[in-house]
Amino acid sequence: MLYKLFSGLTEVLLTKPETGMGYQVVELSDESERKYRGIAYNAELFSLKPLAEKALFSEGYDSLLKRAEPWPGKQAWKVKVIDRATLLREALYRNFADSLEIRNTTKGAADAPDEQTKRGEFFKRFSAYRNDRRITPGRGLVPGTYATTEEDARNVRTGKEAVARYALPNPKPAVNVFTIAPEEQTRIRKGIAQPAFGQPGGGVEVLFMDGSSDNTVTGPDLIPEG
Repeated sequence: MLYKLFSGLTEVLLTKPETGMGYQVVELSDESERKYRGIAYNAELFSLKPLAEKALFSEGYDSLLKRAEPWPGKQAWKVKVIDRATLLREALYRNFADSLEIRNTTKGAADAPDEQTKRGEFFKRFSAYRNDRRITPGRGLVPGTYATTEEDARNVRTGKEAVARYALPNPKPAVNVFTIAPEEQTRIRKGIAQPAFGQPGGGVEVLFMDGSSDNTVTGPDLIPEG
């Protein structure tokens, strides 16, 4: 079953880094310390069984969001976003990582050293969501947002290819392409998207550690579904 997160949880998730482009592996804990682990898509749709529910996305994201069960909002929820390294390292999360088919074959962006952008560099973000919540009202990126290099994006011609290359859990083609032109010396990390969710990965992923300033994001442009 898919759940729509209430606005308070969405706001909290947007203050935390992504696990990958367009999603977060999330652990929600209630007042009795019961834990619920799943995937949050676009900081608003929550799935406890992501692989089992992949077929539902053939219906379309907006339709799913409208008919998703509301996540209970009458209590205080603790929110933890789990990065891939933690999923693979800690016994507490390792079985969950296995269930999502997450593997670590090379170094992902979260594990890479800090770099700084150069003048005139461009980056791309592939998204299934035209209303991508990681894009700020001022047309920047919130901290902890993933993208890819302009060069690597040239390998992607369709939304389905983006899902495969960046190992996205949402099987809906990522047809919305945002262009990011950050200021010089914006802090980033670069790595390789790891295999996960039945997708091979292998594309370059870029993590904007501090986000990007206003007026650095344009789009989205649309590409074919594939």
